[in-house]
Amino acid sequence: MKIIFNDATELTIQSAEIRSDGGLLIKSISATENELRTIFSDSFRTQKMTVKERESTLSEYENYTNMDAIVKYTAGITGVILYKVGETPTEKMEALAAENAELKKTVDMLQGCILEMSELVYQ
Repeated sequence: MKIIFNDATELTIQSAEIRSDGGLLIKSISATENELRTIFSDSFRTQKMTVKERESTLSEYENYTNMDAIVKYTAGITGVILYKVGETPTEKMEALAAENAELKKTVDMLQGCILEMSELVYQ
């Protein structure tokens, strides 16, 4: 199995999958940790990646340009975790916290409106 990058370079990989947190995990034994760091730190190269096996396209990944981590597994397997810009777990949590604060303001305003309306009804 191989992954073909946006700049037409290739890398032999063991697997590529989207994790439950939205990150893309690519596992390889054919490159060193430093080589993987160099390859996956290049945002142009990772703009579009195509996974092929025996010339059949298995999947395509676009905009996974934010390298988050390099993970070492047993048997010499090294994994790289990539996220789309603005979609790391931390960024998602921050966006949800901001949205939650805005919703709380809206709920407080609506509760105030309901109280005002109920006072008018009971006068």
